[in-house]
Amino acid sequence: MNLTTQTPLKLNIENVFMCPVYRANDPRWLYLDKASDRIVLKSIEAHKERRKEDKTRAKIPNSYHSENLWQHSEFKPFAGFVMQQMWNILSNQGYNLEAKQPLLTECWVQEFPIEGGFHDIHIHGNNHMSGFYFLKCSNKTSKPFFHDPRPGKLMTDLTNREPKKVNYSNSMINYPVRPGDFIFFNSYMPHSYQHHKGKERFRFIHFNMQAATLNNIEGLGKK
Repeated sequence: MNLTTQTPLKLNIENVFMCPVYRANDPRWLYLDKASDRIVLKSIEAHKERRKEDKTRAKIPNSYHSENLWQHSEFKPFAGFVMQQMWNILSNQGYNLEAKQPLLTECWVQEFPIEGGFHDIHIHGNNHMSGFYFLKCSNKTSKPFFHDPRPGKLMTDLTNREPKKVNYSNSMINYPVRPGDFIFFNSYMPHSYQHHKGKERFRFIHFNMQAATLNNIEGLGKK
């Protein structure tokens, strides 16, 4: 059969099971870069101390990772702001949030070592929304990659004919970032960061939120 001679049907396209990525630039929070300096330095020193105790630990980590930031007063307004944004996104996506309440489960600042850094593909389990806020970055630093979360597609995938274009055959996509950029996405979305050789410093805040049941939140308060 010569498929090229067949008259194509006029098909209606309906996009279902979409994976949205939300982006905005908001420089109001860039003052947190300076507030992060001492926290990042503490993370670097903590890694050195851990390596003294365990020589099998990598000399240089893939990234320096802080404790949760909401314990620092200057980060509390930011934590409340991103939690509200993510809650709004879930509501606009059509989820029933009755008897639910936003719970910010993680909020860290991370910086890649000047020797080079990266993040392998991963997701954040038991969360519903995740996001980044970029403090130090440029076209000489790393950038986030998002990967197709559908296992069925990955198992039977074909080669993308035009990988530099955004189309239905993409299995991953990346976004160049600049200071002040927000990226929000559903937590089921696998993501990674390309290896970065440290030509310039690369620092961002990573946060995750769960739409938790009220009973679970009340239980946390009693612990």
